[in-house]
Amino acid sequence: MDAHQVDAVRAAVSRLARRLRNEGSSTRPLSATGIAVLGRLGREGPTTLQSLAAAEHVRPPTMTRIIERLAELGMVTKQPNPDDRRSTIVHLHPNGDEYLAATVRQRLQWLTGRIETLTDEEREALSRAIPALQKLGNT
Repeated sequence: MDAHQVDAVRAAVSRLARRLRNEGSSTRPLSATGIAVLGRLGREGPTTLQSLAAAEHVRPPTMTRIIERLAELGMVTKQPNPDDRRSTIVHLHPNGDEYLAATVRQRLQWLTGRIETLTDEEREALSRAIPALQKLGNT
């Protein structure tokens, strides 16, 4: 792949990611990081605020603000860490799980509609590209 093709892939993936993020749940909108935190808690279970900050590549004070907002919205709960009272364990609340599921459904619906506008050849090319895109995203 030459530099122009690499840049075209970067631009296309960035635009698609931005469009998907914008297709989040319209009720009680959250930042992309807020939604990412809900997703991480859903996948990995309860964890410390510090671990969330590290995983999402934000500073602990930023993550504290995000968690406070999610707690105010009833999407997460916080409990003192029994192993370290200076630390807080964050849990996904069922409201947060429902919000996350609704957001995913909305994004899937939008993406399905966009994919349906492609030609058969474009859908086949997209299907063949899935393993490569997954590999790029996991490195």
